[in-house]
Amino acid sequence: MDTRLKGRIMVPLLLLLTVTAESLFSQELTDTSAIAKSTSDAYAIARRNPDIAIIMSHQSMSASRKLDYKKGIADASLALGMAYLAKYNPGDSAFFYNAQALSLYEETEDRAGMGRACYGLSYVYSFRGDVPSSEQYANRALRCFEEAGDNRGIINTLNVLSYHARQRQDLEAAKGFLERAVATAREVRDTLPLADATNSLGNLYKEMALFSQAIDSYFEALELWEAKSDTAGMSIAYGSIGLAYFYQKDYDRALEFCRKHLLLSEKRSDLWEVSKICNTIAQVHNARGVSDSALVYLRKSLLLNRQMNYPTGEASSCYNIASTLLYMSQSDSAYWYMQQAMDLVTGTGTPVPPEYYVTLANIEQSLGKYSQAMANGTRAYSLGKEKGLPLTVSDASLLLSDLYFRTGRKDKAYEYLREHMLLRDSISNDEFLKQVTRMELQYNYDKKQEAAEYEMMQERLISENKIRQQRTLLTSLGVMFALAALFAMLYLRHTRLKSKYTQIDLEQRLLRAQMNPHFIFNSLCAIQDLIMTDKPQKANAFLTRIARLMRNILENSREEYVSLENEVETLKLYLEVQQLRFENGFEYKIEIDRQIDPENISIPPMLAQPCVENSIEHGILPGRENGRINVSYSLRNGLIMLEITDNGIGRQKAAEISTSVKKQSISTKLTEKRLEHFRKILKEKQISYEITDLYEGGTATGTKVVMMLPYRKAFA
Repeated sequence: MDTRLKGRIMVPLLLLLTVTAESLFSQELTDTSAIAKSTSDAYAIARRNPDIAIIMSHQSMSASRKLDYKKGIADASLALGMAYLAKYNPGDSAFFYNAQALSLYEETEDRAGMGRACYGLSYVYSFRGDVPSSEQYANRALRCFEEAGDNRGIINTLNVLSYHARQRQDLEAAKGFLERAVATAREVRDTLPLADATNSLGNLYKEMALFSQAIDSYFEALELWEAKSDTAGMSIAYGSIGLAYFYQKDYDRALEFCRKHLLLSEKRSDLWEVSKICNTIAQVHNARGVSDSALVYLRKSLLLNRQMNYPTGEASSCYNIASTLLYMSQSDSAYWYMQQAMDLVTGTGTPVPPEYYVTLANIEQSLGKYSQAMANGTRAYSLGKEKGLPLTVSDASLLLSDLYFRTGRKDKAYEYLREHMLLRDSISNDEFLKQVTRMELQYNYDKKQEAAEYEMMQERLISENKIRQQRTLLTSLGVMFALAALFAMLYLRHTRLKSKYTQIDLEQRLLRAQMNPHFIFNSLCAIQDLIMTDKPQKANAFLTRIARLMRNILENSREEYVSLENEVETLKLYLEVQQLRFENGFEYKIEIDRQIDPENISIPPMLAQPCVENSIEHGILPGRENGRINVSYSLRNGLIMLEITDNGIGRQKAAEISTSVKKQSISTKLTEKRLEHFRKILKEKQISYEITDLYEGGTATGTKVVMMLPYRKAFA
């Protein structure tokens, strides 16, 4: 269904609004313009605050009846229908008021009003589980909006129709609806409906196993919602992105985005979105082998769908519980939940999804019911072929291969296994499309780097010109006293400009050190090796992380201070890239003192990374197995103390076996100069940089770097 409508439904009445309701609505509505304004306001807040909307709508309806204002009665009925729908009451009040609104709009031939009423009835029937009636009213709504020229209504209704087409597994029709919705929204520059349609298009691409297009659509939708500060939309995008990362088997990133979605949805008491994201989190836990945790989230989702009286959601939860129980070898319980899911879907009047037959067949196979498993597996295979669902066909092929092997039909077993392998490879090839997309992002990041360097160069030239102008002015002054006074003033300004010039120069040199071609070349070679050795998922993970790392470095290099949270994220990305390059040749740990709030504390950027790079390149990799790097941030005497320790071979031995110590010394000197710069401008003598060799029994056991850093607070 339209995720934005369901994503905004069921927000609880705020007590503050309840307290002020009487004073807010005590003014009597005496004319049609006041009634229209009040009703419009009620409709606008119906999804967020349904109880307040109900009060306002009843007041508008009462005033409209006194004036025999038929349009006012219709508008108030429509607002009441939406408000009761937001309270998950589709069976009686929501249906009654939407139907009443439709009847009144038909009498006045108000096409836009008829479209909104049909749109509301489409949702009413969807929540009831009557999908054919829901689709019928959605089609009627579209015709009304087209006749009225209501573009937003057209876009929203196309989104609903795409949902119904997906339920019928008619993916081409769904794609057509969404592409039209996106084109219309772009044409009229309507941001929020464009975000809705783009996110739905991502969901469709995901079902078609076009994961590259899916994740690009999700990020585009997220940017659109962020531009409007729309937290409801942002939470939907987080969930979609989390699911996309799940399909790429990047489970850490999947959980990261899913938890963001869950947090925002729970804050808004959004039952629909909470139920959806619980299903996704359960899928991630199942993939990681933590099935007990998965069941907790799935049962929570099932309870929420029952609370909302939403049979389609109940079916999805039962299906996922059955899959989890099958994985846990609880086949009898899995079979019971699978039958519940099938019955619920059948009760809505929609076709049973092909993947349901795959799971049912797997359960029947585990119970020894091979003939039933064969029948359902074959049905899933045929439906997947018919609907163009490569993931379903791949799973069904693998199941049928196993069943034919068990029954002695090895020729058929080989035939289906071969098809499964071919499909798996084709899906993997689609994963490589993501790498091309990421390369395009890499190109954009390179352009940003060039722009950043050009901007820094311009600032440096401006600073140099100002310095030269001041020197010329000093020589032209004739009066000694005026010259002395002016000299003092210009000297101070010159010092500040020189300090700024020094800072810009250090930032440029640091940026070049961070983005050195040697590191990028080695990383790209490592990606090439992964691709050549048929490890596309690992190559994709590597490429994703290095692209994010380069973006963070480019953005942070332009700031004097960045949040500690941002700095730690960049450092983690760098360490993860190095781990992928050297096949986990070391472990790392990053600790932040509990007294520090990483979001509130900001520090100079990119001071830890050169030291960590030295630890890896010159300490651990030359001759140390089970390498370990520890990074910690703590508060000391009004400064942040950064400690970096490793268990490498030590500086002396590294110098003996390595001839490439030039870069190490350059990065160390740059770090020392940056700290010296801060020590001077802040007049803080304790800002420092210290490196110590660690020994145990005369044997080098590693290196320790301690930096005392200045910091700022975002808020007191």
